[in-house]
Amino acid sequence: MIQFLYLATLGLHAVFVGYVAAGTVYVAVQAVRHADDPIADATRVRLPFMLGVGITAGVAPLLFVQLLHQRRFYTANLLLGPRWMAVVPALVVGFYALYVVKQLPRWRVAAAIVGSACFAFVAWSWSELHDLMLADARWAEIYAAGERTFIGAGVAARFATFAGGMATLFAAAACWQSHGPARRLAAIALAGRALSIGGGAWLVARGFDATAAGATWPIVLVVATVADIAAWAVLAATPRRDGALTAATATGVVVLAAALVVREGPRLALVEPDHPLAAGAGGAVAFAIAAILGTLAIAWIVRTVRTVQE
Repeated sequence: MIQFLYLATLGLHAVFVGYVAAGTVYVAVQAVRHADDPIADATRVRLPFMLGVGITAGVAPLLFVQLLHQRRFYTANLLLGPRWMAVVPALVVGFYALYVVKQLPRWRVAAAIVGSACFAFVAWSWSELHDLMLADARWAEIYAAGERTFIGAGVAARFATFAGGMATLFAAAACWQSHGPARRLAAIALAGRALSIGGGAWLVARGFDATAAGATWPIVLVVATVADIAAWAVLAATPRRDGALTAATATGVVVLAAALVVREGPRLALVEPDHPLAAGAGGAVAFAIAAILGTLAIAWIVRTVRTVQE
């Protein structure tokens, strides 16, 4: 159950951070070009909010990964030390950079570039931490050398794979929210898929076991990716977006789910057993009560906001 909740919340987190990371790069490129772009205008306004939601949505998967891989997660944190903690100031700087992008046109180009660099650094750091968690055979060597970085075989490939996925997630969300040119967003989505495929092939070539979670999930990932590419290709070829966009969104959800399962496959065998003190512990009742109270609180907030708007 914890593994399922981890993957579900990680997928939700990926949607928001994908929008922010790729969206910031898109805004930066368009700002450098001084282009009059409705997509960039709409994205620029939403970026600070989306980052706040993305960070909040990241709390749950962060807690779940600590439960599943406590020893590996904390060991990797300690080995990277201050280098890993640098993600916090990077996120803070990136967060304020998005407000500068939104509010101060004079500094828009510089702030968008700074924000893009900050989010790229955070994404790279998570890829680095993921690989270090799996490299327990090298922990003693890294500790003895006092190294604060880990450039494993899969870090760059992992970063490229999910950077491409972020671009496609941004394109899908921007298509739904914007009246801008759908063909441009389709081109971004297709370029993102190409980058993801290249990064995934690189990972497999470097020894990543795509079948660790079972032979079915890689097949689902490949089929869904082909269908997703076809849907985006149709969207790129026609100005009529509704049917193709719905298909691209649906296949994109399947691609994201399958990619997360395949990504976690090698770590499934490494999930740590329950501590004896926790083996007999419950928590279902407390979880149900918290879920009900949280749902009621969210419903009350939504109703209050709608009443004010009316």
